[in-house]
Amino acid sequence: MKKSAFAIILLASALFCYAQKAVLVSGEYCYYVAENISITDAKKFAIERARNEAMAKEFGIIVSQTNTRKSIDIDGKAETEFVSMGSTESKGIWLGDTKEPEVKVFYENDGLVVIAKVEGRAREIRNAETELSIMLLCNDVENERFKNNDRFSVCFKSATKGFVAIFLSDELCETYYCLLPYENEQGEVRAVKGNTEYVFLSTKDPNYPFEEETILVTDKILEYNTITFVFSKNQFNIPLSEMGTFVPEIPADKFKEWLRKNRINDETMQVVEKTIEIRKK
Repeated sequence: MKKSAFAIILLASALFCYAQKAVLVSGEYCYYVAENISITDAKKFAIERARNEAMAKEFGIIVSQTNTRKSIDIDGKAETEFVSMGSTESKGIWLGDTKEPEVKVFYENDGLVVIAKVEGRAREIRNAETELSIMLLCNDVENERFKNNDRFSVCFKSATKGFVAIFLSDELCETYYCLLPYENEQGEVRAVKGNTEYVFLSTKDPNYPFEEETILVTDKILEYNTITFVFSKNQFNIPLSEMGTFVPEIPADKFKEWLRKNRINDETMQVVEKTIEIRKK
């Protein structure tokens, strides 16, 4: 009986320590809405950014930035400029609202403005990060700039064993496409050994289900895609259909919610984003 009582005390202490990780935060964000954005989408964006601001005040921020040289032919002349694609995110995970978000919508100087105020509970992200080596390959050479019909593959290595999945989203970020696992892997994320080099999305991968290599295509003069890598020391499941089957295309809202829940429950999960450029010529 004494042993059982002692075990219960230890369990209660562990649960209390875990609960201490969640803190009450609040924030506000003012969004000046672009002409092509609907009011519904503007409200969602303002609420999301207000949550991010609330967590940033409490936990700090993570800044990522990619600088890309962009060259376009205009009337026979080559115009070159540098495009900076960056993001600022908090070091926190939003666990849920404690109050319904307050949203105000009004017009100012002939423009639509949305102000969102939020309050909720959040937890700091304290990942014991695993060293990852990720190289994007264009025709088997490391490069993040591609032309239409160039071959695309990924060279991946982690310092420890774990599990990895890869997703792609275009400039609109409305849909995430699952690149790894492949369709023949039924949603089972790929297990990897530590300090072992893998080449994914290529016929060099024994599990690759196609006879031809992965090709990137575009019908635009120039476009940017984002490649998202999700790695964890623990096995995880990718978003599945309501029937529990593999779905290669995932709506952005569903993908972000899936990622949020996984990061809440798995402190070893890491997310790495890389931007690629694809030219028509």
